[in-house]
Amino acid sequence: MESFCRKLPKIELHAHLNGSLSSSTLKKLGCIEESIDKYQTINTDLKEVFSVFKIAHEATNNMENLYEATRSVIEEFAEDNVVYLELRTTPRSEETMSLDQYIDTVIKAIQENESSKIMVKLILSLDRSKAKEEQARTLDVIIKYKNQYPNLIKGVDLSGDPAKGKFFNDLFVKARENGLRTAIHCAELKNDDEVLEILKFNPDRLGHGTFLHPNYGGSAEIWKLYLAQNIPVECCMTSNVICLSATSYDKHHVQEWIKEQLPFSIATDDKGVFKTTLSNEFQLLYDNFKCSQLKLWEICNNSIEYSFASNEEKAFLKLALDQWKTKNIKPEIK
Repeated sequence: MESFCRKLPKIELHAHLNGSLSSSTLKKLGCIEESIDKYQTINTDLKEVFSVFKIAHEATNNMENLYEATRSVIEEFAEDNVVYLELRTTPRSEETMSLDQYIDTVIKAIQENESSKIMVKLILSLDRSKAKEEQARTLDVIIKYKNQYPNLIKGVDLSGDPAKGKFFNDLFVKARENGLRTAIHCAELKNDDEVLEILKFNPDRLGHGTFLHPNYGGSAEIWKLYLAQNIPVECCMTSNVICLSATSYDKHHVQEWIKEQLPFSIATDDKGVFKTTLSNEFQLLYDNFKCSQLKLWEICNNSIEYSFASNEEKAFLKLALDQWKTKNIKPEIK
């Protein structure tokens, strides 16, 4: 099954650039072994995980290193047979790099390293820990770049430490009005009031969704609203287990989405921090919930529909997956 998961053409919808740096990439960027060991985390909490992002930010604090980081992440996802990647990052300014230069560099790296093996789109994030005024300024820059690169910049996210800041509904209304799709971190921690507010906004996708279901800390009111909205959830199993928001892989909330045939995708979140791959995440689905080869393929195929690709790109990806299925999966005998 490991070989199957590796060869399966996969769709990655929730991957943070600065959390996806492998140890080999960090070495290229000049990180020492002690920093790399600290960056790659095992069994901690969200607060500690967010503290290690400082290592990635220091490693990508200039345009040359940021370009190399983006290039390497795309290359590594392609090597894992990810055929479609939505990479997300929070624009930031550094001493030697403006907010605009940050975005320009990531765009350049994507344009020059996308290939016939992997299609790449960009989601730009607002940092929830920042004041509303700063988030609003960042959103204006994102909208400007969305208008310049409409086929590359596809959406906006609310990310950062979920214990800090808040969701500003009007900012995401503005993003939507300006043609940006919305993929918002939601219910990564238990915060019922905010979860209800985000669900009422009705984003295109939700990140994590850990505390949505009543069996996992969500309320009946939240679950009723979620079912009415039927929003695809980006499920990140290794991330949730290492961050201790899920108690174990076999008790991960994705099983409720499988049982009730609700929309979801499988994602790595931060493949560098959590030392995982998308192939490994699919292996975990098989090991813990006995998903068949056909079911794993269906999860990938369904994820195409949840993606922010154009209709033409979705048709292209679905054809590729159909052709792969015909060659590699035997029809199930009922």
